[in-house]
This record gives sequence, structure tokens and C-alpha cells, in this order.
Amino acid sequence: QRIMLGISIFDIQVSFFFYFLGTWMVPKETEWLWAVGNTASCSAQGFFWAFGGAGELFYQMAISLNILLLIVFGWKQETFRKKVEKPLHIIIIALALTMAVIPLAFQTYNPHCGNCYPEVMYDACTNKKEGNLCIVRG
Repeated sequence: QRIMLGISIFDIQVSFFFYFLGTWMVPKETEWLWAVGNTASCSAQGFFWAFGGAGELFYQMAISLNILLLIVFGWKQETFRKKVEKPLHIIIIALALTMAVIPLAFQTYNPHCGNCYPEVMYDACTNKKEGNLCIVRG
């Protein structure tokens, strides 16, 4: 039940920041429909998309591990709770947070197709033919 709560919290987070707020958080300079955001709102949307998406994925893996240990290896739910569940929650949150903070630290949350997520963009300092990348803030 706690694993399902975790996946639900991360799913609500992604649904709200990425799908509901959508283009509202994209910088208005991009001229997307209903784009009224700025660089900070774009970074926030990208952070919660990465944090929530990674958290959802890891919690789905935790459900699979729970089922594997219960059915295949004959564990009791109480044994899983005592031995695995608490470290699993800590690991999932730490990994999801790490995956969301790294692009934030390197400022790679940029607008693309009406939403903001980790995106390396080309800039005037290089061109696509040269193959060099330049990170540009949204």
C-alpha cells in the first residue's frame, strides 16, 4: 500500500506540472499558445517532470520486486516490509532527486514542443553541421 502511495504521489506530480500546467510554464518568448512563463518556471516544470517521471518508474520497479519476492520466492508481506521496503523508499527518492537535480545544476531544462524538460539546444555560437552543442536557457 505504501508503494502504491508513492507511485500515486509521483504520478500526481507529473500530471499537474507537466500535463495540466503544460505550456503555461514555457517562456513567453517561445510564442507557444498560452506560454506565459519564464526561465525559472521552465526549470521548475522540467525538474518536476524528471523527478516525478523517475519516481514513477522506480516505484513501478518496486511493485514488480514486491510481487517477485512474494510469489516466486514465497516471502511474507511482513518480511518484505521489515527487510526491503524502507531502504527501497529511500533509494527511490534519492535516485529520482538525483536525476532531477543534475539537469537543474547544468541548466539544461529548456522548452521543446510546448513543455520544458532536459533538452540541449543549438545556439548561434555553433551550428548543427559542425556537430558542436551549446546549451541555451529557455
